[in-house]
Amino acid sequence: MRTTRLSAAMVAAAVVSGTLALASPASADPTPAGTFRKLVGVGSDTTQDVLNALAGDTVNGKAYADTAVKAVSGAGVASYDAIEPGTGSTTSNIQTRTGGPTFQRPNGSGKGRLALSMSLTGDKFPDSSGVSIKGQVDFARSSSGPSTSGTAFTYIPFARDAVGVAVHGSALNTLTVDQLHDIYSGTLTVVNGQTVHPKIPQSGSGTRKFFLGAIGLTDATLSPNVATVQENQANGALDADGTLVPFSVGSWIAQNNGISPDFSTTAAAAGAHLAAVQLPGDDGATTPVTTVNGKLAPVGAYYENATFGRDVYNVVPTRAIDPTGIFFDKDLYDVFVTSGTHEAALASDAAEGVIAKFGFVNESYNGSVNPAKHAKLGGLEESGVDASTPAAPSLSGTRGDASVKLNWTAPSATGLPVTDYRVTLTGSDGAVVAVKDVPATTTSYTFSGLALGHYTAEVSAANLNGLGAVATWTGDIKYTTALKATTATTAYGKTPKVAVTVTDTHGVVPTGTVTVKEGTTTLGTGTLDSTGKVSVSLSSHLKVAKHSLTVSYAGNSKLLTSNGTVSLTVSKAAPAVTTTAPASISHLSQAKVTVKVTATGTTPTGTVRIYEGSHVIATGTLSGGKVTIKLPKLSRGTHTLHAWYVGSTTVNSKNGANFKIKST
Repeated sequence: MRTTRLSAAMVAAAVVSGTLALASPASADPTPAGTFRKLVGVGSDTTQDVLNALAGDTVNGKAYADTAVKAVSGAGVASYDAIEPGTGSTTSNIQTRTGGPTFQRPNGSGKGRLALSMSLTGDKFPDSSGVSIKGQVDFARSSSGPSTSGTAFTYIPFARDAVGVAVHGSALNTLTVDQLHDIYSGTLTVVNGQTVHPKIPQSGSGTRKFFLGAIGLTDATLSPNVATVQENQANGALDADGTLVPFSVGSWIAQNNGISPDFSTTAAAAGAHLAAVQLPGDDGATTPVTTVNGKLAPVGAYYENATFGRDVYNVVPTRAIDPTGIFFDKDLYDVFVTSGTHEAALASDAAEGVIAKFGFVNESYNGSVNPAKHAKLGGLEESGVDASTPAAPSLSGTRGDASVKLNWTAPSATGLPVTDYRVTLTGSDGAVVAVKDVPATTTSYTFSGLALGHYTAEVSAANLNGLGAVATWTGDIKYTTALKATTATTAYGKTPKVAVTVTDTHGVVPTGTVTVKEGTTTLGTGTLDSTGKVSVSLSSHLKVAKHSLTVSYAGNSKLLTSNGTVSLTVSKAAPAVTTTAPASISHLSQAKVTVKVTATGTTPTGTVRIYEGSHVIATGTLSGGKVTIKLPKLSRGTHTLHAWYVGSTTVNSKNGANFKIKST
């Protein structure tokens, strides 16, 4: 059972005591008129006054310039009211940038988030009859969480509020959740003898959405007989006994303490007050407010209750507060985000002092962007927008010297266009080594200066809805090598050699194998020695020609493969021709001459001719490198002869030495 209790009479008295001498000058948009600041916010009227104060503007006659929150750069906040200051108009226009369009003032949390969505997409606000507001809004004030799923927006907790029930008439001093459900569904019309007249804030109100959820209803199950009024305005709404309306407790406190512009003290003076509510699990009612030194103050037990206590948020584009992204907005980050050692300007002691004045409770998680610490994620709040994220790109990787170059092609165009790519590199232990965002026009990125090891790279395309499916590359990062190969012209029949040297610039001696190919045919392999060199011997019977060779180093655990090309010329073999012939012979006989042709590494084939002078007198065909040729009968006298080897496809031609035969 909760320990903090106040009777309905005490509550009413507290309200009255807090409102006896209140003036009610109007609040204003950024002042003076025509003032423009970098960080533009719109939306919820629950937090508009405190944001106006934190922006450094005058609220209810009090100037807050000395406590204005700013980014490190000096950029300030411009907070525009949900309804027009002074007139109460809900259809007036605002202009948020110098030279920018004028557009309808967003009234309430939902409209604020819609305006933020359309500021990103460039669509017309509030609908096709409006104007494009691309780039005109930076954040939205919201008193409720996301209405759509997704990651486009981060809901950053700003403070703790609660939703109470403002009532008129003593019959409604104490209410239960069940009674509220039945009243607003239309099944309960009389409480303690009093006919009830329930009212609800306007459509799109964060307080409306939260309250209906708390009592187990939705807009669809809300009774059509419930009247709609402007959020957090008791004057006029609570005009008779039995009327009731959900109300921000923080706003009630700030208005009745004279901190915020007054839309409620007339009703409070006439008996309107916040009802005590029996919270689920309790056996007594808890009041939302108490009186401290003549002023209203929050009741912690009510604010922290899970049913009616609520966080209120500043909603920002998720990509704008991501320090690794190309859309990172340092000013927005400085003002709104607490992360690690970085404290949001809105979470400073001075800012929290202002927040407390306006009836809200400061929490330790104010400014957190961690969903585990009260932050929330949500999607664009614009109907008709494709909510899908991009498909995975087509990815490949090329390893370089302690580096990898990633190349990808854009995914097929579906839904919203790609705005950028997120590239992530992780090590073998799963730890993130680096993250890089690049524009949509970029389709490659190189990670360099990497330590040797196994890595995984991921690339995903992003649109306004968030990051899409991931494409993955994995590989071992190594050092590059350079390969140099040389050859010398080699005669057919001799063994050609390819001299190979593999080098590295990191002091690692290359080890491993080298392969020499001609086309797809392997001609030889070799193993590098301790200096990174090898001489690869090839076949001695490569055809006589100029050969184009590919030389490849297979790499090792530290070194990448490398390749080179080299030309090898195989020339014809150089033969030796020897002749054996008789010194003399009868002119009536035919001499026999034996010719032997030799060459290194091969047995010559082909034709041998015997010449006397320039005339061929006999021919023969080599067999096994030799041939015996029968000469014609020689006339008497001494004949000077020589043998000529015609040559072949693999052996050059060659003249033998002169020899003499004497014919008698």
